[in-house]
Amino acid sequence: MPGARTRRRRPVPVTLALRQLGDKLRAARLEAGLSQAALGAPYYTRAHVSAIELGKIRPAMRSLEHMAGRLGKSASYFLDDPGAARAQGERRLELAAIAGLLTLSGAAEALRRAHKVLDDEGLSVRDRAQLHLYAGSALNLLQRGNDALRELAAAQRLAAGLGDAALGRGVDYQLAVATRSAGNARAAREMLEGLLGRIEQLRPPDQLLRLRVLITLGACAQDLGEPGAATTYYARALEWSKDIGDLTRLVAIYQGLGNAHRALGDHDAAAGYYQRALGAAELASDLVAVHVMHNALAVLAADAGRLEAAYGHVARAIEIAKVSGPSAFLAHYLATRAEVALKAKDWTLARTSADEALAAARERGAEADRANASASLVLAELDVRDGDVASGERRLRQVAATYRALGARAELGDVLMRLSRAAKKRRDLDAAERYATEAYKATRPISANVEV
Repeated sequence: MPGARTRRRRPVPVTLALRQLGDKLRAARLEAGLSQAALGAPYYTRAHVSAIELGKIRPAMRSLEHMAGRLGKSASYFLDDPGAARAQGERRLELAAIAGLLTLSGAAEALRRAHKVLDDEGLSVRDRAQLHLYAGSALNLLQRGNDALRELAAAQRLAAGLGDAALGRGVDYQLAVATRSAGNARAAREMLEGLLGRIEQLRPPDQLLRLRVLITLGACAQDLGEPGAATTYYARALEWSKDIGDLTRLVAIYQGLGNAHRALGDHDAAAGYYQRALGAAELASDLVAVHVMHNALAVLAADAGRLEAAYGHVARAIEIAKVSGPSAFLAHYLATRAEVALKAKDWTLARTSADEALAAARERGAEADRANASASLVLAELDVRDGDVASGERRLRQVAATYRALGARAELGDVLMRLSRAAKKRRDLDAAERYATEAYKATRPISANVEV
């Protein structure tokens, strides 16, 4: 797993607050009759204690708590300086604010603020672990799995050093999410099954984390072309959700059930679950989830040939996404409108919508990649229709590479079949057969929609 980013530690200037802290520590140590080496043992050296007493370094809360405990005092005894106490309080508030921003719409800001605090000196090991976890969680929400893995590796290492099992489980869950986002759904499922076993051994179990694990297991099964298994995971999650009353998780469960039933060919059941997800999202005033579900309903309506309903849902998704973001989702909805226009044989709207989608997909991450791929598929179809088969095939090969990197087997199968048909049109039967054989290895394709 990639290593954590390293930061150059800047020397801390000697301040009145640090000198006062050092003087208090020295006085308490001498009163207790301890040497500097004895005070720091077994975790901190004599030189470390000396530097604190001289005001040369700002102690992390973990080391200060250790030494205060040895001296029979609380850490706050040494931090009664108003400036230091205020700084600690402000940091607590900032960490809480970052945690509150861990939503689809707030993830980018959460990531920025977590990195800003990580650059501060004097962070405790626990604070640093929590901040790396928040950064990794934000990157997961932004569908940047590989970047998330780096942050979460640091969080995992720090959590292990603290011996904090609960924090470790939270990190392990996000590592599985990042692994799936990075395109390895099979490994993610193995990680989640192991984590689920550990959770269910707890007394009492962590109900919220168990619910999140079951939802993500359903998504992994869907990624692996196993919609039947996905419905089983989501049904278990739905049962557990009754005791929690978390509307955000309920939206994810209903959407997952809709996706799975759609893959199974039961479009009526899929529409029912999507409508339930939309209702829960509106009840929770979750604008991002609302536009996600309008897009899902647009795709389903287009598949059923109800183009007017599809246009209505995607127009609503675009309208809300322009206000709430993220931009990658807006790009995805523009690509959906392009797909609907293609089915309606409105070639002009299809091309302009696809071009708008490519221009809107500015964010890094899997969702932007999917939006680009969807828009490029529409442009490839239009190129072939206009007689530019070479350009169409070139776009299709690029889209196939994107889906392969994302581990999107169903979508990859669809693109490979399109390439097979394009090769057949130019009478390259060997290439047509090769693409068809590759497509056969992938699961039956369904149109992609955005995940909450």
